[in-house]
Order: sequence, then structure tokens, then C-alpha cells
Amino acid sequence: MYKEYQIHPLLSPYVETYWMLNGFIEGELRHRVLPDGCVDILIPLGRGAGDTRMKPFLPYVVGTMTTFFEVVYRGEMKILGIRFKPGAITAFTRVPVYSFTDTTVDMQSCETIFDRSFYEILEEKTEVMDILSHVDTYLISRLPSLFLLDNRIQYAVSLVEQSKGTLPIALLAEKSCLSKRQFERRFINDVGISPKTFSRVIKFSNACCFLNEEPKKSLFETAIDCGYYDHAHLIKEFKSLSGLSPAEF
Repeated sequence: MYKEYQIHPLLSPYVETYWMLNGFIEGELRHRVLPDGCVDILIPLGRGAGDTRMKPFLPYVVGTMTTFFEVVYRGEMKILGIRFKPGAITAFTRVPVYSFTDTTVDMQSCETIFDRSFYEILEEKTEVMDILSHVDTYLISRLPSLFLLDNRIQYAVSLVEQSKGTLPIALLAEKSCLSKRQFERRFINDVGISPKTFSRVIKFSNACCFLNEEPKKSLFETAIDCGYYDHAHLIKEFKSLSGLSPAEF
């Protein structure tokens, strides 16, 4: 039902993946969405928006999340998702990313990334690969007119991801050639959350992967290997960011 798709290589500096939610749900499906540091654009295709109350062929922005939230799906579902890399949506819009944080916003209420012709052609597409090809073509056409990304913030994002969320904020600011105050302000503007919160989210995501890859390790070993003080700290972070304990994953 949920499937991710590759993007065109030219879009790789900006887009993490395309995804599609497609199918019919009998009864009710509750889906827990976990924070990942990214911003997603959702476009319901036709009437397939289930019980989400989203209007067909209108874009919605799901901002950077600081904790989990639950979505309830019912009936027919056909939703296209475009997941932007942390901070990369700023190449397509000048609206501060923090204005979307922890919320879902109708893009028509703010600056939109897509023009009317994009939706007119999209409405004619029925096959998944045709839909994705159309999105690729449109976003690639926007490349010559994109806003410049802040390379210092993009570098900091890469450092957080490479270190799996373990680098001190002061060191990130220093490596980004910014004062701590400037660094935090620019980071929030581009990524939507503070560098401290982003580091927490990345560390949590790494711990989730670690649990799946090393299920036989104790919670204490997992905590230490993933950069937490101890297993109590690990459990507290999991409860805060996912609403679940590590044992429930």
C-alpha cells in the first residue's frame, strides 16, 4: 500500500524520495508517523484521500516534526508524497520552514511551489509511473530558477547525519563558520527545528535502525552504541519522539 520511488538524479540534492499511498482500506487503519527531519508535500489524487479531509489535487505541506502523530485512514486512498531533504525545500520557496513545523498546511494559503498547469496535467495521469514522471519533469524545469541553498546549513545537516546526531551544537556552529546564535537562527529558518532537536531526531532514527539490525543487544548496549547516556535516557527519548518504548518497535 505504501511504496517509495526513486527520483531523477538531477533532483537528488533536494528530494529524498517520492512515495505513494495507494489502495482501499476496509474499516480503519491507524498509522503512526515518526519525525525524520524532512518536509513532505502531499497531493491527494482524485477522491482518494480517505478520511483525511484533504481536497483532491491540492497540495498540503507536512512540516518538520518534533514528535510523532497518528493519521487515521479509511476507504479509498491515493496520495502522492514528495519528501524533501532537510532544509532543501528552501530552494523552492521563500516561506520560512518553521512556519510549517508540527502542522499540515494547505499550500494555497501560502506561496505555492506548483503552478496551475502542473495540476491540469496531473489530473490527466492515472498510472503511477506517469504521475512520477510528470513530477520529475516539472521539478527539473524549476531547477534554473531555484533559490540558493545556504551551504553552511546544508553542511551542518550533513555533519549531524554523518555523526548520527552526536556532535555538540557549539562544534556544529564552529564548523559552519557561524556564531552559535546565527547558526541556530539560520538552522531553524531552513530546517524548521533547532539543531538540537534535529540532532535528537537523527539520533532517534539511527537508534530505530540499530534496534532492527541488532535485536539481540541489550537496551543498555543499544543506548551506549547510539550515543545515549544509558538505557533510561534511550527509553525516555523513544517515548517522547514515538510514543512507544524501544521494546514496542
